[in-house]
Amino acid sequence: MKTWPFAGRRQELEHLVRLARDPTAQGVLVAGPAGVGKSRLAGKILEAFRPGRVTLLPITATKAASGIPNGALADLIPRDHPPHLVNTLRWAGEELLKQARGRTLVLAVDDAHLLDSHSAEVVASLVRGRQARLVATLRTGEPTPDSMTGLWRDGHVRRLDVDPFSDADLVAVLAAALGGPPDDATARRLGEITEGNALFLQEVVTAARAAGSLHPIQGVWKLTGDPPLAPRLADLIHERIGALSPALKAVLEYTAFAEPVGARTLSALCSEEAVLEAEERGLIKVAVDRRREIARLGHPLYGEVAREHCPELRRRRRHADLVAAVEPTGLRRVEDLVRVTVWRLTAGLGAAPEPLLAACRLAWAAHDYPTAIRLGEAAVEAGMDASTDASTASVPTTASTPATARGATEPATGNAAAAAIQLATVLDYAQQPDRARAVLDAVAPPRDEPGRARLVQAVASNLAWGMDRLGDALDLLATTEKSLRDPALRLQLATRRLSLTASAARPADALHLSDALLSSGPPPPPSGPALPPAAKTAHGHPLTGPPAFSPPQPGAPTSAARPAEEPGAGDPVPLKAVVTGTSGLPLPEDAPLPQAATLPEEAALPDATALPDTTTLPDTTASPGEEPGPAQARGVRLGPVLRAQVLNSRALALCYSGRTREAADLVREVMDEAQSWRDGIPALVSPLHSTWAMCGYFAGDLPLMDQAIASMRAELAGQRGWSRGEGSLALSRGHAATLRGELGAALLILHSPANHETAVTVGGCMGAYAAVQALRGDAPAARATLRAALDRNRATWTAFTRWVALTRVWIAAAAGELDHAAELALSAAAECREAGLSAFESVALHDAVRLGAPHSALPRLEELASVMDGSRVRLAARQARALSADDPGGLLDVAAGFDTLGMRLHAAEAAAQAASLLRRTRGEKAARAAATEAWSLAGACQGVDTPALRGLAAPNLTSRELQVAKLTAAGLSHREIAERLGIAIRTAMNHRNQAYWKLGVNSPAELAKALTRH
Repeated sequence: MKTWPFAGRRQELEHLVRLARDPTAQGVLVAGPAGVGKSRLAGKILEAFRPGRVTLLPITATKAASGIPNGALADLIPRDHPPHLVNTLRWAGEELLKQARGRTLVLAVDDAHLLDSHSAEVVASLVRGRQARLVATLRTGEPTPDSMTGLWRDGHVRRLDVDPFSDADLVAVLAAALGGPPDDATARRLGEITEGNALFLQEVVTAARAAGSLHPIQGVWKLTGDPPLAPRLADLIHERIGALSPALKAVLEYTAFAEPVGARTLSALCSEEAVLEAEERGLIKVAVDRRREIARLGHPLYGEVAREHCPELRRRRRHADLVAAVEPTGLRRVEDLVRVTVWRLTAGLGAAPEPLLAACRLAWAAHDYPTAIRLGEAAVEAGMDASTDASTASVPTTASTPATARGATEPATGNAAAAAIQLATVLDYAQQPDRARAVLDAVAPPRDEPGRARLVQAVASNLAWGMDRLGDALDLLATTEKSLRDPALRLQLATRRLSLTASAARPADALHLSDALLSSGPPPPPSGPALPPAAKTAHGHPLTGPPAFSPPQPGAPTSAARPAEEPGAGDPVPLKAVVTGTSGLPLPEDAPLPQAATLPEEAALPDATALPDTTTLPDTTASPGEEPGPAQARGVRLGPVLRAQVLNSRALALCYSGRTREAADLVREVMDEAQSWRDGIPALVSPLHSTWAMCGYFAGDLPLMDQAIASMRAELAGQRGWSRGEGSLALSRGHAATLRGELGAALLILHSPANHETAVTVGGCMGAYAAVQALRGDAPAARATLRAALDRNRATWTAFTRWVALTRVWIAAAAGELDHAAELALSAAAECREAGLSAFESVALHDAVRLGAPHSALPRLEELASVMDGSRVRLAARQARALSADDPGGLLDVAAGFDTLGMRLHAAEAAAQAASLLRRTRGEKAARAAATEAWSLAGACQGVDTPALRGLAAPNLTSRELQVAKLTAAGLSHREIAERLGIAIRTAMNHRNQAYWKLGVNSPAELAKALTRH
């Protein structure tokens, strides 16, 4: 196999080289687990020795030679020692010393733990006698000759234990090996699989590249799915774990199928002795959590090998054994129901619909989407089987058959419908809307109001988020809401209307509706079209096209007036026509892009089985034939699940309106109450955190964004298959990196979700990716990325249309069309103002200022600065005022303000604008100082190329001037600099003065600020 280039571990290597050269010791011993990269480090240490001054003797210890005296030295000393020789140790040492030829002898011992005792003592005696230096590797956890351990224990050599690759080192190694950087998700996944083990990493990457699952996209490497388990990797794992007895193999397989699993459960299934031996050999790790002893695999790849090589029949038996061991304990922990139910399915034992449905909901609550989908599909199948069995066993019915007999099969049918709705909900959140649509299309229209309300909400969410048909979704909710008699159910549909309204970036409507829901219940649903006529695309077409159904005609009987026995009763809205209908026209290439920061969780579904999430007061239903009004709705109150959704929507509307402080406080309030709603609507954590992060974005509060991102990371820990949640987190992280000017990091963060194979909301991250490409000056790539986003996204009605307008501004700027870019920014700002989106408006106006068009933006920016939260809009207004007034000092103050916020790209642009003004007004030195400030700030960014910074050039320092400048910035005096560089003191002073003049600075502190940023 091709050797990878050495990368990463720079600090460790420098430390090891210092230890190896330490005059107070005779060398260094590099210790660590197998495959961690000890031998590569040792080789790099040896390269640091000067060849003309040392003689290197490589000594390779092997397991085969470990029992042979002098086996490791066989290639370095004569085969036979002189006859009648008593002290063979001294003789072997002298033979080695002969090869030094007057130079320092360096013994390079690989795998010192495998040295035979005689060779180990020869090496140790030379090192103890200071006749040779040692660079050795040692595998931890293995028995080692006493003479070798004594060397570092007694201080003759230094020991350094090497850890697996850190995240940064792993990225550096992958970039060097692949010839390009991996994206953020790929590096993280490979780190999880290999736990930073260098040997495993190389094998996994090699196998993934051979299988095509690791491939470059636009120069960045992306891992699709899990890499295959190549035979060579499996051999390495088998070599690591060694031969296993049947008992140890059972411990490994049970842990692979069930981790984390209780150690006592393992002991009951195998034996206490087998579990203890497995832990001692590193096959499993046991941690104590309160009073529980929890066993996990010693390494993730051990489980891959165990599962891959376990025959199917034994796999089924293992799962059946796990069920028998855990099920009788009463399933006290929440996760036990999910695990046992999955084990039952794998073992072929089957399960009833109710526990399957309950387990599906619990898996969804844990953000384990593959498991939730599997359990949901099993619940639907089990419900259908139960319904079939019930209908077969029921008596034949006629028109005269009592209703009670005819309803005997309804519970089974209800279970199947509930399971189907839950499955569709999970599929929608897993970004598989077509599968969700097929499941919903197969659901028979429920006859009862709660069932109809559940189905309508699921269909509405699928229409809006999966089919790009917001108008149909809102019409369906409004029409159904009018027909419901139960005010609690009407409240649920009104909450769903609010979610869609807020996500559609209609903050005024959303705030009005949330006020009503939080006070006296839902207002009456709109009587006209749910989507206002103003909601048009750039080409004048309604975003969703005509409704796919017609509302009931006046005078038509409502569900309350229909006989229960009438076919189709309780279903006044033709749901299947809505699900299968077509709506709208294909969006043009330049149509707006949806916002992934408000991913489909904004339309969060209530718990499909916990309806109603309300408390109903007496006498709240309407009389037959009477349309329910707001008075009837006042008899209910919001339960925790609905209240969390209402507050989530309200926070989003507040954020869009520029009231970011209120919005962030509201998000924190909802998260503080998460225990009351998390099980009912677990996916709500994603839009809440997106709103939280956006509050920081619009306010210019990066610490607030970091808080939201850290909290979301914790929420996503352990998730599986939740591409929406991953995309939402990546988008927030990408926005934060962009604000900081870390454009290269932003691309790596956004790369994986922007290139997701199946996500229907991928356009959000693709749009942000395009914006970063534009800020780096790559207009063609940005334009292509945006076009691909429009082709793939299915939610073009969200607020991300505003983000797309801003992206187009910077694409035009990257293409050199500055006047057009400024016009686009001002046009976007005008549209946002009309829609009440003050937060987006402020960003668009500031973009116009950054592009050199402050006069049109200034009046409105000053208005917004007086009413919006956060420092960002106030600095934008100050920048517009200073640029309009040709005030370079004001622009430099703005640059300092943005730098304080951490927004270095914006700071660099303001400083560059100041430098441009100073060249025309105040002389060369002041202009150089401002240009140096801009150059320094831009250097802290990564590949930025915006119009304001395009003309910046690095200060023309000679190499000697740069040397002196760096040493001056580090605090060295003229004399110290002269001595270090071997030049005269006056020469050092002259070089420093030239650096001051060229950089426009006056002190070592200013010099340090300019150089350390870059």
